[in-house]
Order: sequence, then structure tokens, then C-alpha cells
Amino acid sequence: MLVGIVFMLAQGNFKFEVQVYKGLIALLPCTSPKAQQMAAQSLRVVQPIVKSANPSIVEPLLNLLKTLHLEVQYEAIELIKELMDYEVSDSLLKGLVLLLRPAKEDLIRKPEILDDPDVPRINAPLPVFSNEIAEKLIQLRVTHNLLYTMGNMDYADSQRQASISLEYFCRTFPIVVEHVHEAMGDNLYDLFMSNPEALYMHMNHIQADILVSNKVNIPKTVETVD
Repeated sequence: MLVGIVFMLAQGNFKFEVQVYKGLIALLPCTSPKAQQMAAQSLRVVQPIVKSANPSIVEPLLNLLKTLHLEVQYEAIELIKELMDYEVSDSLLKGLVLLLRPAKEDLIRKPEILDDPDVPRINAPLPVFSNEIAEKLIQLRVTHNLLYTMGNMDYADSQRQASISLEYFCRTFPIVVEHVHEAMGDNLYDLFMSNPEALYMHMNHIQADILVSNKVNIPKTVETVD
């Protein structure tokens, strides 16, 4: 209902379209998960109307991915996917890669809710949108940061999702396989490729340290598997 109202309000008058658009962006950092969800959902409707993406959308949108509310994460992911066709795409990709390595202040205290077995989990990694975008992510050192996340034993679900995502890159880009294999060594690499989703349950602390301290930096030339 709200999305339909926003759509009607945003049509016709360009100045009002922009006001609605900026107002929705301003709602993204609010403390209400419901408001965040509806703002992100409404932005998916309004964005094609205003056509140009405002750079101010990047930071609050990326911050929505840190929430524990899956309905908010979902709307944020869908909006990010749609913004890949706009001028803010590179900034979003850079931000996504950086989020794989949380800031020190985010590592100080893990919310107790993350240890609650009754809390739902995301069952799949963030989607890779296309090979072209995947190549950009590789050049932004996503491989390095995914390996780091896989070794961060404070966040098991992030380890699992990072492993699944890295497997995609390995199966799609031969150059990623080379660097990942070299960084992991034979035993850990074989363990990883045999069951990426369960790797975090079978790693020891030494193997986790290898992942966290990796120095992978893939050059710009990237080829895909045919």
C-alpha cells in the first residue's frame, strides 16, 4: 500500500520526485527495522523515476546489510542489485568488499542474538550479479577479503557464506583458483573445494590464521571459465 502511494506521489513533478527520493534515503539510517524495510522497498520504486542515483544513498544502504533483520537485508540486497545499473555501482561494490572486513569497533562485542539457534540465518551468500561485476569485485580484492572472512572464527555464518561465494569465484575464474590454491596450500584447498559450506566446521586455528593473514592480490586481467 505504502509503495503504491509513494509511486503516485513521486510521479509527475520532478522537484517533488527528488524530495520523495531524498526523504526515503534519509529514512534508511533510522532505528526502526520496519521503516528501513519500507524505505528500501519504496526506493526500488522511486529510483527508476528519478533516474539518477544520489551518492548519499551508498553509505546508509550498505549499513543496512549489518542488520540482524533479514527482511531489511533482503530489501537492501535487492536495491543494491538494481543500483548496479547506476553511477553509484562502483562505490557500492567497493563498500561491499570492505564490509567483509569489519572495523575494530564492530569486533569488540558480538551480539548475543548471533549465538541464538532460533534466530533465522541467511541460507545463501550475497548474489554475484554478473561476470562483469564479479570481475570488478576481483579487482577490488574481494578474494583477499573473502579469505579473511572465512578465517574469522568469531562469525561462523559469515565464514560459511564467504566459502560459498569464494567457491563461485574459483569455479568461474581460473586466476582465482591459482591464487586461492597458493594461499591455502594443498590440504586446506582440497578441504575447501570438497565442501565449501562446511569448511568452517573442520578448520583448525592454524588454518584459520592462514586465511586471515592471506596476501592475495589478483592483477587486473581476469578470464572466465567457458
